[in-house]
Amino acid sequence: MNLTSKTTACAFVFGAIVLGGVAFAESAAEARRADTDAKDADGTLGQVQDLREQMSVLMSRAASAQRTQEEITILKAQLSAIMARLEELSTREQEKAKAPADAAKPPADSPKPPADAAKQAPAAAEKAAPANPFKGLYGTMDVSFDDTTKGIAGLVATQYSLANPPDVTTLTSSIHAPPVGRVGYMPALSTNKSSVGYRGDHTIGKSETKFVFQIEAALGITASPGSYTSYTQQSNVVKSGIGYGDSFIGISNKDWGAFKFGTTYAPYKKSTDRLNPFSGMLGDYTVVMGNSGGDNRVEFGTRLDHSIWYESPKLGPGFSADILFSPGQNRTFDNVVQSAGSPDCNGGNEPGSGNLPLNCDDGGFSDGFSAALKFDNSGFYGTVAYELHHNVNRNSDGIGSNNYLYSVFAFNNPTLTINANNNPQGLPASALGSYVDDIGDETAFKVGLQYRFPFKLTLSGIWERLRRTIPAYLTFQNERSRDGEWVAASQDIGDKGTLSVGWAHAGNTPGDPGGQHNYNPFLAGQSTADMYTVAYKHKLDKQFTFYLDWALTVNHGNAHYDLGAGGRGLTTDCHDGTNTVFVDYSGTAPTTWGGCRIQGFSIGMNYRF
Repeated sequence: MNLTSKTTACAFVFGAIVLGGVAFAESAAEARRADTDAKDADGTLGQVQDLREQMSVLMSRAASAQRTQEEITILKAQLSAIMARLEELSTREQEKAKAPADAAKPPADSPKPPADAAKQAPAAAEKAAPANPFKGLYGTMDVSFDDTTKGIAGLVATQYSLANPPDVTTLTSSIHAPPVGRVGYMPALSTNKSSVGYRGDHTIGKSETKFVFQIEAALGITASPGSYTSYTQQSNVVKSGIGYGDSFIGISNKDWGAFKFGTTYAPYKKSTDRLNPFSGMLGDYTVVMGNSGGDNRVEFGTRLDHSIWYESPKLGPGFSADILFSPGQNRTFDNVVQSAGSPDCNGGNEPGSGNLPLNCDDGGFSDGFSAALKFDNSGFYGTVAYELHHNVNRNSDGIGSNNYLYSVFAFNNPTLTINANNNPQGLPASALGSYVDDIGDETAFKVGLQYRFPFKLTLSGIWERLRRTIPAYLTFQNERSRDGEWVAASQDIGDKGTLSVGWAHAGNTPGDPGGQHNYNPFLAGQSTADMYTVAYKHKLDKQFTFYLDWALTVNHGNAHYDLGAGGRGLTTDCHDGTNTVFVDYSGTAPTTWGGCRIQGFSIGMNYRF
């Protein structure tokens, strides 16, 4: 092959290579056109077009049969220039493709992401998500079917009086009627501590302090909502109204605790809630604990209106403290009317509840104070709590009393007169008995302990001391001073069952007003009570529980403790079916019977959300 032929062949080979490179470059330019700006794209296409024109010239020259050595030299120089331009074009395209990838990489000196960045990302996304308006909604629905008996069948009302006061040797008695009405077993449906509420908070500015709030309302499931009325107790409170429950506003900070303002159960009551596995059942420990009168009300287990309280954060290894003050908001010196802004008397009941004159003289009080110190660590819980009710008015204790000591008291204290402010109806002294200024402070103190063993047995115990401070000459009718005990054990059975047993004891009191139909002065000093209860709870899931409960209250002497006090929709007390107001001096009707033996069975369901 001659030089011309070899040169021509080489030209075709080089031309093919160059043409392939041009085609590749054009394809790369087209593929990246969307990712480059218009100016770079136009410049690249213009270079490709120039190469095409030069290649056409080159190919036409290579096709000529006769070429001189000078033309061959020129051809080689042109090919070299074209190859250099192609290499430059290829380098620029590679740099353009590399630039976006480099931009995505952080600078070498940029800080590394935190180790928990993967965990923080979902949290940040959740924080940015719209707030769930139902997040703060909570509640409890509890309904039971009960069958209870008052245990007073066969008792007889007896009137005691002195023929020649104060000579107690002239004591006489007369027999009156037995209990009336249905006093045996009676089935009933009860709504128990059922409520719905909404709570939330708002971070104030950029601080760590929050505005907090909570609003509750009771639920009437087995009966229509309305004010609470019965022939033995009335209340102006509408339990199903918004605000009935622990309702408050306040400010909170994780470092220094919370200040709250509203209506709430006091720290005294809440400090031992966890020691009560029978809450809301027939055998609720409030049948005895905190219950100074032995009836349906729990004097040291009720909510306090218009309260201000402080809740501390955790202190040290497990300590915390709560303290509350409730101003009485009552301008009468003896708290005989309702507190300003409250529908009922401070302490429970509307004025004139049951068989009483229209006054707050069955427990109305002025200021309230409550505090609790708690410790919770490694399965052990302990608390010390105290509560004070200032100037509690109990002037109604002597109305229609069957206690002959009132006549002795009146004889020995002739200068004590009936307070006209507490007798707006102008009732005669004979109807009022010794209706004097029976006003004094009432206090409660308790120590509670609880321990949970590794084998899922929980033991709880409380010792309580209740006291009423009144003049010595009124001690004979003081039923509010006594000691009390509570012991409970709960054993988990499997993953879903819990069996609990409990015993509460009410100690003797220094006196008794003698309002019972069958009050017996010879049993003074023997008025104690014992409550026994057993319950089984079975959790079908985390929210729904089925339960069975049995409870028995055995009253000794003149005691008259009930079953179900402390929040149940229905209680079973020692009152019979008498529903008219009259005075027969075996106790003003409707009133209670002493020594009753109340027993009941209950089956129920509880749902929490």
